[in-house]
Amino acid sequence: MVMRTVEQILPAAESVLPGDFVVYRALPRRELRRVGGFVFFDHFDQPDITPELFDVPPHPHIGLQTVTYLFEGEILHTDSIGYQQKIFPGDVNWMTAGRGITHSEQVTETQKRVHGIQSWIALPHDKRKIEPAFDNFAEAVLPKIERDGYKITVIAGDCFGEASPIPTFQRLIYLDVAAAAGASIELPVDPNFELAVYVCGGSVAIGGEIVKLHDLAKLSPGDTIEVTAEDDAKLVVIGGEPLPEPTVIYWNFIADTIGEAKQAMIDWEDGKFPEVTKYRKIASSDSDGDLAKMKLL
Repeated sequence: MVMRTVEQILPAAESVLPGDFVVYRALPRRELRRVGGFVFFDHFDQPDITPELFDVPPHPHIGLQTVTYLFEGEILHTDSIGYQQKIFPGDVNWMTAGRGITHSEQVTETQKRVHGIQSWIALPHDKRKIEPAFDNFAEAVLPKIERDGYKITVIAGDCFGEASPIPTFQRLIYLDVAAAAGASIELPVDPNFELAVYVCGGSVAIGGEIVKLHDLAKLSPGDTIEVTAEDDAKLVVIGGEPLPEPTVIYWNFIADTIGEAKQAMIDWEDGKFPEVTKYRKIASSDSDGDLAKMKLL
């Protein structure tokens, strides 16, 4: 048994989305571009969210999958292939951009709290041009593992013999872990996976290293992770098999070359991406400011 240790701690950086909604962006970073197939990771947790504060207008993607997972609150997803789906706590919205999709995300009515994660998973080279698709998976279908002092929800991959029903194009792991103060968790993991732990609440210790709220901890190789909750904690484990080159991350796009990614940007600016016909802006806001913020997504 080889215990994984913390190689690097990267505090997430604050970023502001259209509508002045604050997110904590852990990936990508100059120091760490990806973990397995995960190339983007936003954690958000804000009280008293109105439609004015959370309205991300239609924007494009290619070559990746967006994964939205909520702990609390509701968000409306609308896309260019005709889906309009509210996501509720414990559910997963899993959108495959493939050769090209456009989507929006909104809060349609005031929420006491919106807390969750959106991540992007880069598609393998031979899947980057597939047809776009969208799926919603209800909280009830995701496996739950309850042990003394902690609970694990298996969003993707498997854990302790429990496998997520969500199909993926590469081997991944994505676990939601809630742990009571003092609980110790020993997780068997694939030694070939790149892995990281992100703390959404409280703090934990991994191999004696303290990982705090909004910290992403990149882990060393090994076949086991031991996590101890310093106080009541919520964390996620993400990663998977290494993503092979070539992989270019450019704005909202995953591509094989920078030229291909820049062409996608030109196509978007020229109006060549499909429209989100069901999108309706709920609240008025500064459209010029929103466009500027979209460049930061």
